[in-house]
Amino acid sequence: MVVFRCDPFHAVPYPMESYRGAGCVDCYREHCRQQMPSIRVPSFTTTPADRRRYSSQHQHHHRRGNPTASRRLDFARHSCRLFIAGSFVIGLILVPCAMSSPIKSQYSQHQQDHGDDDGEQQQQEMLMLTDPPFWHNPCGMQITYEGSGSGTIAGSGVGHDMMMMESDSAMRREEDIIDGIVLSAKQALSQAEQFAGSFVVGTFHVDVKKFHDVWKDTTLEWLQQAEYMPKKLNVPLTKSYLDKLTFKDVLPAVYVGMQNLAVGLEQVAWDQDRERLSFAKDFKNITFQLRAILCEMSMAISEMNETEPRVSRNIMPMRLRVSRDNRSLRDWLILREYITSLQYVIEVFVHLKSRR
Repeated sequence: MVVFRCDPFHAVPYPMESYRGAGCVDCYREHCRQQMPSIRVPSFTTTPADRRRYSSQHQHHHRRGNPTASRRLDFARHSCRLFIAGSFVIGLILVPCAMSSPIKSQYSQHQQDHGDDDGEQQQQEMLMLTDPPFWHNPCGMQITYEGSGSGTIAGSGVGHDMMMMESDSAMRREEDIIDGIVLSAKQALSQAEQFAGSFVVGTFHVDVKKFHDVWKDTTLEWLQQAEYMPKKLNVPLTKSYLDKLTFKDVLPAVYVGMQNLAVGLEQVAWDQDRERLSFAKDFKNITFQLRAILCEMSMAISEMNETEPRVSRNIMPMRLRVSRDNRSLRDWLILREYITSLQYVIEVFVHLKSRR
């Protein structure tokens, strides 16, 4: 088998016998170098006289028509330039890889150490209101949503004392307090029941009674309605239970229970308004009605010289604020407990008035 090899000192290939049946393509192997002709390369440490003599000989050979030496030198120069250029390119590639990684800045380290906490705090601020809760001063704060979809609440400058009638400077009787609470509760219940039917049909496409039968045993434990206002929707309270109640015991308990509902309804109304959903206005009106009821109870507790209990927003788990899974069901359960609580307030305070 005969293959062709390109001699680095010749411009044309010449045949060479194969080595062990395989064509040699690397001219720098030992067996190849043994077959290559010995070429004398001029030394670069010669004296000036030698260099002039070599140049004269090179020109003599060139004039005689033997270009071999010239080709050899051109090839050597070209190979040297390629080697230098290739080394430069390889250096550009390898040097950045060998460089050490940059030192992390203090900001990056802070983000690594506290990024999760900061992200969680920002997420909480985005998914819940940060203004003072309206139920902490229901008579002195007016809820207004600043623009469609903004989800913000602003308070008015109306003070608690301005909400009280000037002619009612003396302590009101319990009957008057009860009448005010019952009247506000009845107005709120009428609107809430009408809205509940529209909300269930429009959201779940089923009758509200059938829908309630399916979910009547599902409760939201954080609302604690069984502790403060134990009642089932549309199920009257027993007379034995009502007879055990007193006005001074019922009023603070109902006030706390209604504040718990305010926490949930505030979030529902804010979600609806922020996402511009179809029932945003209805839930906003419900918060107005609830605020009126809380104002009546707040004035009653103040006139009794009792400390008003205050409920924090933190009672509502963050997962219920963040998660979109079953959010409509969450809204219905809060609305259902609100309607049930209104029924409880009306039944209890009407009974307390009838015993006087």
